[in-house]
Amino acid sequence: MEVNVDVNGARPAGAALLFWLYFLAGLLVAAAILRIAAWDPAADALWLRVAAVAFLGLKYRSLPAALELYTVFWLGDLLGGGAVRFLPLVAAVPLYAGWAPPRRMRAAAIAAAAAGSTLLIAAAAPVAGWGAWAVVAATALTLALAALNLTAGPGTSPRAVDVVVNSASGNTMHLTQQFVDGVQSTGARVTVHRFHYYRDFRAELTGDALAVAFPIYGFKPPWPMLAWLLRGLPRGGGRPAYVLYCCAGGPENAHLLLWLILRCKGWRPVGRSWGVYPLNVATFRWGPRALWRFLDRLVPLPTDAAAVRAHGAAFGRGEPSGYPFLIWPLPLFIGGILIDNKWVDTPLYRNYAWRRRCNGCGICVAFCPAQRLYLKEGRPRARGTCTLCLGCINLCPRRAMELRFWSEYGRPYPPRWPKLVVRRRAPDGRAVWPGGS
Repeated sequence: MEVNVDVNGARPAGAALLFWLYFLAGLLVAAAILRIAAWDPAADALWLRVAAVAFLGLKYRSLPAALELYTVFWLGDLLGGGAVRFLPLVAAVPLYAGWAPPRRMRAAAIAAAAAGSTLLIAAAAPVAGWGAWAVVAATALTLALAALNLTAGPGTSPRAVDVVVNSASGNTMHLTQQFVDGVQSTGARVTVHRFHYYRDFRAELTGDALAVAFPIYGFKPPWPMLAWLLRGLPRGGGRPAYVLYCCAGGPENAHLLLWLILRCKGWRPVGRSWGVYPLNVATFRWGPRALWRFLDRLVPLPTDAAAVRAHGAAFGRGEPSGYPFLIWPLPLFIGGILIDNKWVDTPLYRNYAWRRRCNGCGICVAFCPAQRLYLKEGRPRARGTCTLCLGCINLCPRRAMELRFWSEYGRPYPPRWPKLVVRRRAPDGRAVWPGGS
């Protein structure tokens, strides 16, 4: 059975009926998982995880969604113990199956997920161990965020959307372009604010909606953008907001951190999208160049790009779009904040350039978001803090720049979309790149 649902984006004729049929099928799948969990709590959950991801894949057809769902299901199995291992499955299947424009369907999906979770917890009582409680807490938070999203009221089609995007290698900017294309297809006006030279960043967010896009650094946004969101983002006044991010693997709870910040700032988070993009950290890029040239072109999948465009179109129509705010049972972003910030990065990450390779072109100096690098005697020198964007390493045409003890053993990432990479700072502090300004 294939359900022709384009990730909550375009709604063909008869889409409402397909939405309801798929949701009813999701209820049957969740009920079967609940019955198996109650009958045999020690049952092998591997095939159930695979079956659930395959079923939801009929609707979402997205590598990020499949990767995230399977990881959360696996973490539930790893940490939960007993019947609690099945809790993420019982909650996520009806929630994702019913996450569609009809408001009554989303309400029914949340109610079904909450009812199934309550029955499973009652069957597993007493819940023992920190891992099991972490799974319970993550599931409860997922349902709470879904309910808050539902009670925020029906959305209206935004006429003007501000997009604040932080992208060093061009990957996040490519993801953002897909979303922007979708929003513009609805007739909305989009203004892109490139967050790069963070000390000079000024953005007048005059639109009636906001999207925030960033790469994942340590399970969170880069620390300069996180600082701006906390201190520089203006009050939202109830306007809708959307979260976009990309990474090479699992993003963990970065979206939860953004949801909390946006809510505290008076914005109304209505959805999220993320993409799996090439690994751009030289530390982990081991092996021959031909291997990485091949791997870098595998992602994002065409279906993933199409899904994000559909999410943008739905957002532009004021409909629920993207994926629910699925919470992982490990708050790793807290550790990311502690080990990647302005104060830790200053002594920990030290740049240097190989004299025999460096030709003093100044590309790294012009690019550096922290304006940390400067030329002295024709060679780049470093002072101050680092944003850990690795642009100086990835953009160096002669592979002369290194980050001591972090990049010497891997291969730089040559940007797949070089026209989307910032090249210099304008006199007024704006970021300038070949694809815009």
